[in-house]
Amino acid sequence: MDAILNAVVPLFAVIFAGFIAGKTRVLAEEWVRGLNVFVFTFAMPPMLFRLMATTDVTAIGEWSFVAGFFYSEVLVFTAGAVLGGLLFRQRFAEMTMQGFGSCFSNGVLLALPLLIGLFGEKGATPAVLLFTLDVLLFSIVTMMLEIARSGDRPGGGWRAVRQSLRAMLKNPILMSTLLGILWGIAGLPLPDLVDKSFGFIGQAGPPSALFALGATLAYRRVAGSVGPAAMMVIFKLFIHPAVTFVILAYVVGADPFWVQAAVIFAACPVGANVYVFAQHYGISVTAASAGILAATGLSLLTVTGLLILYPPIGV
Repeated sequence: MDAILNAVVPLFAVIFAGFIAGKTRVLAEEWVRGLNVFVFTFAMPPMLFRLMATTDVTAIGEWSFVAGFFYSEVLVFTAGAVLGGLLFRQRFAEMTMQGFGSCFSNGVLLALPLLIGLFGEKGATPAVLLFTLDVLLFSIVTMMLEIARSGDRPGGGWRAVRQSLRAMLKNPILMSTLLGILWGIAGLPLPDLVDKSFGFIGQAGPPSALFALGATLAYRRVAGSVGPAAMMVIFKLFIHPAVTFVILAYVVGADPFWVQAAVIFAACPVGANVYVFAQHYGISVTAASAGILAATGLSLLTVTGLLILYPPIGV
Protein backbone atom coordinates (compact mmCIF):
# COMPACT_ATOMS: atom_id res chain seq x y z
CA MET A 1 0.00 0.00 0.00
CA ASP A 2 2.76 2.46 0.94
CA ALA A 3 4.67 1.63 -2.25
CA ILE A 4 1.57 2.28 -4.37
CA LEU A 5 0.83 5.60 -2.66
CA ASN A 6 4.49 6.60 -2.93
CA ALA A 7 4.33 5.97 -6.69
CA VAL A 8 0.93 7.57 -7.38
CA VAL A 9 0.51 10.49 -4.98
CA PRO A 10 3.67 12.43 -5.99
CA LEU A 11 2.56 12.35 -9.63
CA PHE A 12 -0.84 13.81 -8.85
CA ALA A 13 0.75 16.27 -6.42
CA VAL A 14 2.78 17.69 -9.32
CA ILE A 15 -0.38 17.83 -11.49
CA PHE A 16 -2.19 19.65 -8.67
CA ALA A 17 0.70 22.10 -8.30
CA GLY A 18 0.48 22.87 -12.01
CA PHE A 19 -3.30 23.28 -11.74
CA ILE A 20 -2.92 25.77 -8.87
CA ALA A 21 -0.25 27.67 -10.81
CA GLY A 22 -2.68 28.00 -13.72
CA LYS A 23 -5.77 28.81 -11.66
CA THR A 24 -4.01 31.54 -9.68
CA ARG A 25 -2.49 32.86 -12.92
CA VAL A 26 1.02 32.56 -11.48
CA LEU A 27 1.70 30.78 -14.75
CA ALA A 28 0.13 32.75 -17.60
CA GLU A 29 -1.61 30.83 -20.38
CA GLU A 30 1.05 31.68 -22.95
CA TRP A 31 3.70 30.37 -20.54
CA VAL A 32 1.73 27.12 -20.22
CA ARG A 33 1.79 26.79 -24.00
CA GLY A 34 5.54 27.36 -23.92
CA LEU A 35 5.97 24.71 -21.24
CA ASN A 36 3.97 22.24 -23.33
CA VAL A 37 6.22 22.99 -26.30
CA PHE A 38 9.26 22.28 -24.13
CA VAL A 39 7.78 18.98 -22.94
CA PHE A 40 6.63 17.69 -26.32
CA THR A 41 9.50 19.04 -28.43
CA PHE A 42 12.63 19.19 -26.25
CA ALA A 43 12.25 16.97 -23.17
CA MET A 44 10.18 13.89 -23.98
CA PRO A 45 11.53 13.16 -27.50
CA PRO A 46 15.20 12.77 -26.41
CA MET A 47 14.09 10.57 -23.50
CA LEU A 48 11.95 8.36 -25.73
CA PHE A 49 14.56 8.17 -28.48
CA ARG A 50 17.27 7.19 -25.98
CA LEU A 51 15.03 4.58 -24.38
CA MET A 52 14.07 2.94 -27.66
CA ALA A 53 17.55 3.24 -29.20
CA THR A 54 18.98 1.26 -26.27
CA THR A 55 16.13 -1.28 -26.24
CA ASP A 56 16.16 -4.24 -28.60
CA VAL A 57 12.45 -4.24 -29.42
CA THR A 58 12.85 -7.25 -31.71
CA ALA A 59 13.97 -9.28 -28.69
CA ILE A 60 11.00 -8.24 -26.54
CA GLY A 61 8.72 -10.67 -28.34
CA GLU A 62 5.52 -9.05 -27.07
CA TRP A 63 3.91 -7.95 -30.31
CA SER A 64 0.86 -10.07 -29.49
CA PHE A 65 0.55 -7.76 -26.47
CA VAL A 66 0.56 -4.72 -28.76
CA ALA A 67 -1.98 -6.34 -31.09
CA GLY A 68 -4.21 -7.29 -28.16
CA PHE A 69 -4.12 -3.77 -26.75
CA PHE A 70 -4.94 -2.31 -30.14
CA TYR A 71 -7.87 -4.72 -30.49
CA SER A 72 -9.25 -3.58 -27.12
CA GLU A 73 -8.71 0.04 -28.18
CA VAL A 74 -10.67 -0.51 -31.41
CA LEU A 75 -13.52 -2.20 -29.51
CA VAL A 76 -13.79 0.68 -27.02
CA PHE A 77 -13.46 3.29 -29.79
CA THR A 78 -16.27 1.68 -31.79
CA ALA A 79 -18.55 1.22 -28.78
CA GLY A 80 -18.03 4.81 -27.64
CA ALA A 81 -18.63 6.22 -31.11
CA VAL A 82 -21.77 4.16 -31.78
CA LEU A 83 -23.26 4.80 -28.34
CA GLY A 84 -22.53 8.51 -28.69
CA GLY A 85 -24.37 8.54 -32.01
CA LEU A 86 -27.35 6.71 -30.56
CA LEU A 87 -27.67 8.61 -27.28
CA PHE A 88 -26.69 12.12 -28.35
CA ARG A 89 -27.54 12.01 -32.08
CA GLN A 90 -23.98 12.88 -32.96
CA ARG A 91 -22.79 13.26 -36.53
CA PHE A 92 -19.94 11.21 -37.96
CA ALA A 93 -17.23 13.68 -36.91
CA GLU A 94 -18.63 13.98 -33.37
CA MET A 95 -18.91 10.21 -33.10
CA THR A 96 -15.25 9.96 -34.11
CA MET A 97 -14.23 12.35 -31.33
CA GLN A 98 -16.44 10.49 -28.84
CA GLY A 99 -14.74 7.21 -29.71
CA PHE A 100 -11.29 8.82 -29.61
CA GLY A 101 -11.86 10.24 -26.13
CA SER A 102 -13.22 6.90 -24.92
CA CYS A 103 -10.06 4.93 -25.73
CA PHE A 104 -7.07 7.30 -25.90
CA SER A 105 -4.95 7.36 -22.72
CA ASN A 106 -2.76 10.16 -21.45
CA GLY A 107 0.28 8.02 -22.14
CA VAL A 108 3.16 10.50 -22.33
CA LEU A 109 2.10 12.83 -19.52
CA LEU A 110 0.78 10.29 -17.00
CA ALA A 111 1.02 6.59 -17.96
CA LEU A 112 4.77 6.69 -18.67
CA PRO A 113 5.73 8.46 -15.39
CA LEU A 114 3.34 6.18 -13.47
CA LEU A 115 4.74 2.95 -14.94
CA ILE A 116 8.31 4.13 -14.35
CA GLY A 117 7.39 5.01 -10.77
CA LEU A 118 5.88 1.57 -10.20
CA PHE A 119 8.31 -0.67 -12.08
CA GLY A 120 11.43 1.44 -12.70
CA GLU A 121 12.85 1.61 -16.22
CA LYS A 122 11.29 -1.80 -16.94
CA GLY A 123 7.88 -0.10 -16.85
CA ALA A 124 8.83 2.26 -19.67
CA THR A 125 9.12 -0.52 -22.25
CA PRO A 126 5.43 -1.48 -22.48
CA ALA A 127 4.47 2.20 -22.35
CA VAL A 128 6.74 3.07 -25.26
CA LEU A 129 5.55 0.05 -27.25
CA LEU A 130 2.00 1.31 -26.79
CA PHE A 131 3.08 4.75 -27.99
CA THR A 132 3.74 3.15 -31.36
CA LEU A 133 0.01 2.47 -31.58
CA ASP A 134 -0.54 6.23 -31.48
CA VAL A 135 0.85 6.36 -35.01
CA LEU A 136 -1.93 4.08 -36.22
CA LEU A 137 -4.70 5.52 -34.03
CA PHE A 138 -3.81 9.13 -34.92
CA SER A 139 -3.81 8.17 -38.59
CA ILE A 140 -7.24 6.56 -38.35
CA VAL A 141 -8.76 9.47 -36.43
CA THR A 142 -7.17 12.08 -38.71
CA MET A 143 -8.44 10.35 -41.85
CA MET A 144 -11.94 9.98 -40.41
CA LEU A 145 -12.09 13.65 -39.42
CA GLU A 146 -10.61 14.80 -42.73
CA ILE A 147 -13.15 12.68 -44.62
CA ALA A 148 -15.93 14.21 -42.54
CA ARG A 149 -14.61 17.70 -43.23
CA SER A 150 -13.95 17.09 -46.93
CA GLY A 151 -17.40 15.65 -47.49
CA ASP A 152 -18.06 14.98 -51.14
CA ARG A 153 -15.42 17.38 -52.43
CA PRO A 154 -13.21 15.92 -55.19
CA GLY A 155 -9.98 14.51 -53.82
CA GLY A 156 -11.27 14.50 -50.25
CA GLY A 157 -10.01 10.99 -49.56
CA TRP A 158 -6.49 11.72 -50.83
CA ARG A 159 -6.46 14.96 -48.88
CA ALA A 160 -7.29 13.01 -45.71
CA VAL A 161 -4.37 10.66 -46.33
CA ARG A 162 -1.97 13.56 -46.94
CA GLN A 163 -3.13 15.35 -43.80
CA SER A 164 -2.69 12.18 -41.77
CA LEU A 165 0.87 11.63 -42.99
CA ARG A 166 1.74 15.29 -42.42
CA ALA A 167 0.39 15.15 -38.86
CA MET A 168 2.49 12.06 -38.13
CA LEU A 169 5.68 13.61 -39.49
CA LYS A 170 5.14 16.75 -37.40
CA ASN A 171 4.58 14.87 -34.12
CA PRO A 172 7.93 14.84 -32.24
CA ILE A 173 6.76 12.21 -29.75
CA LEU A 174 5.82 9.71 -32.43
CA MET A 175 8.79 10.42 -34.67
CA SER A 176 11.36 10.21 -31.86
CA THR A 177 9.85 6.89 -30.79
CA LEU A 178 9.92 5.49 -34.31
CA LEU A 179 13.44 6.75 -35.01
CA GLY A 180 14.62 5.25 -31.72
CA ILE A 181 13.06 1.91 -32.64
CA LEU A 182 14.78 1.96 -36.03
CA TRP A 183 18.10 2.90 -34.40
CA GLY A 184 17.76 0.01 -31.96
CA ILE A 185 16.80 -2.47 -34.68
CA ALA A 186 19.83 -1.38 -36.71
CA GLY A 187 22.02 -2.24 -33.72
CA LEU A 188 23.84 1.09 -33.85
CA PRO A 189 25.65 2.18 -30.66
CA LEU A 190 24.53 5.41 -29.07
CA PRO A 191 27.56 7.73 -28.61
CA ASP A 192 28.29 8.49 -24.95
CA LEU A 193 27.94 12.24 -25.51
CA VAL A 194 24.49 11.80 -27.07
CA ASP A 195 23.47 9.25 -24.45
CA LYS A 196 24.39 11.54 -21.54
CA SER A 197 22.94 14.69 -23.15
CA PHE A 198 19.64 13.01 -24.02
CA GLY A 199 19.50 11.36 -20.60
CA PHE A 200 20.13 14.67 -18.84
CA ILE A 201 17.42 16.66 -20.62
CA GLY A 202 15.11 13.65 -20.59
CA GLN A 203 15.06 13.69 -16.78
CA ALA A 204 13.08 16.93 -17.02
CA GLY A 205 10.43 15.27 -19.18
CA PRO A 206 8.10 13.41 -16.76
CA PRO A 207 7.88 16.06 -13.99
CA SER A 208 7.55 18.91 -16.51
CA ALA A 209 4.88 16.96 -18.36
CA LEU A 210 2.83 16.41 -15.22
CA PHE A 211 3.12 20.06 -14.17
CA ALA A 212 2.16 21.19 -17.69
CA LEU A 213 -0.84 18.86 -17.66
CA GLY A 214 -2.17 20.44 -14.46
CA ALA A 215 -1.58 23.99 -15.72
CA THR A 216 -3.22 23.18 -19.05
CA LEU A 217 -6.31 21.77 -17.33
CA ALA A 218 -6.63 24.99 -15.32
CA TYR A 219 -7.30 26.92 -18.54
CA ARG A 220 -9.78 24.44 -20.04
CA ARG A 221 -13.38 25.64 -20.50
CA VAL A 222 -15.75 22.88 -19.48
CA ALA A 223 -19.25 24.36 -19.67
CA GLY A 224 -21.73 22.30 -21.69
CA SER A 225 -21.68 18.82 -23.24
CA VAL A 226 -22.14 17.10 -19.89
CA GLY A 227 -23.59 13.90 -21.36
CA PRO A 228 -20.87 13.17 -23.94
CA ALA A 229 -18.14 14.16 -21.46
CA ALA A 230 -19.55 11.91 -18.73
CA MET A 231 -19.78 8.97 -21.11
CA MET A 232 -16.21 9.62 -22.24
CA VAL A 233 -15.02 9.50 -18.62
CA ILE A 234 -16.90 6.27 -17.85
CA PHE A 235 -15.54 4.55 -20.94
CA LYS A 236 -11.97 5.73 -20.34
CA LEU A 237 -11.60 5.06 -16.62
CA PHE A 238 -13.67 1.90 -16.29
CA ILE A 239 -14.62 0.20 -19.55
CA HIS A 240 -11.29 0.57 -21.35
CA PRO A 241 -9.14 -1.05 -18.60
CA ALA A 242 -11.74 -3.80 -18.10
CA VAL A 243 -11.83 -4.67 -21.81
CA THR A 244 -8.02 -4.53 -21.96
CA PHE A 245 -7.73 -6.96 -19.06
CA VAL A 246 -10.14 -9.46 -20.60
CA ILE A 247 -8.48 -9.33 -24.04
CA LEU A 248 -4.88 -9.60 -22.83
CA ALA A 249 -5.41 -12.02 -19.94
CA TYR A 250 -7.94 -14.41 -21.49
CA VAL A 251 -7.73 -13.97 -25.28
CA VAL A 252 -4.04 -13.22 -25.85
CA GLY A 253 -2.76 -14.91 -22.69
CA ALA A 254 0.00 -12.33 -22.17
CA ASP A 255 2.52 -12.45 -19.34
CA PRO A 256 1.05 -11.02 -16.07
CA PHE A 257 3.51 -8.09 -16.03
CA TRP A 258 2.48 -7.02 -19.52
CA VAL A 259 -1.20 -7.42 -18.67
CA GLN A 260 -0.80 -5.20 -15.61
CA ALA A 261 1.16 -2.58 -17.52
CA ALA A 262 -1.49 -2.44 -20.25
CA VAL A 263 -4.37 -2.24 -17.76
CA ILE A 264 -2.66 0.60 -15.88
CA PHE A 265 -2.00 2.35 -19.19
CA ALA A 266 -5.66 1.93 -20.21
CA ALA A 267 -6.88 3.13 -16.81
CA CYS A 268 -5.15 6.50 -17.22
CA PRO A 269 -7.41 9.47 -18.05
CA VAL A 270 -8.29 10.92 -21.44
CA GLY A 271 -5.19 12.11 -23.27
CA ALA A 272 -4.58 15.78 -24.01
CA ASN A 273 -4.37 15.08 -27.75
CA VAL A 274 -8.14 14.52 -27.76
CA TYR A 275 -8.53 18.23 -26.99
CA VAL A 276 -5.86 19.10 -29.57
CA PHE A 277 -7.78 17.24 -32.27
CA ALA A 278 -11.12 18.68 -31.11
CA GLN A 279 -9.82 22.24 -31.17
CA HIS A 280 -8.06 21.81 -34.51
CA TYR A 281 -11.20 20.51 -36.23
CA GLY A 282 -13.69 22.55 -34.17
CA ILE A 283 -15.58 19.42 -33.11
CA SER A 284 -16.78 18.50 -29.57
CA VAL A 285 -14.36 21.01 -28.00
CA THR A 286 -16.30 21.48 -24.74
CA ALA A 287 -16.93 17.73 -24.38
CA ALA A 288 -13.23 17.01 -24.84
CA SER A 289 -12.25 19.71 -22.32
CA ALA A 290 -14.73 18.55 -19.70
CA GLY A 291 -13.85 14.90 -20.27
CA ILE A 292 -10.12 15.48 -19.84
CA LEU A 293 -10.56 17.60 -16.70
CA ALA A 294 -13.05 15.25 -15.00
CA ALA A 295 -11.18 12.08 -15.95
CA THR A 296 -7.86 13.45 -14.72
CA GLY A 297 -9.34 14.51 -11.39
CA LEU A 298 -11.16 11.21 -10.83
CA SER A 299 -8.20 9.11 -11.95
CA LEU A 300 -6.38 9.80 -8.66
CA LEU A 301 -9.07 7.70 -6.98
CA THR A 302 -9.69 5.18 -9.75
CA VAL A 303 -6.02 4.45 -10.52
CA THR A 304 -5.17 4.19 -6.81
CA GLY A 305 -8.15 1.87 -6.29
CA LEU A 306 -7.10 -0.25 -9.25
CA LEU A 307 -3.56 -0.62 -7.90
CA ILE A 308 -4.88 -1.62 -4.47
CA LEU A 309 -7.26 -4.24 -5.91
CA TYR A 310 -4.76 -5.38 -8.55
CA PRO A 311 -1.33 -4.86 -6.92
CA PRO A 312 1.54 -4.47 -9.39
CA ILE A 313 4.00 -7.36 -9.48
CA GLY A 314 7.06 -6.70 -7.36
CA VAL A 315 5.71 -3.50 -5.80
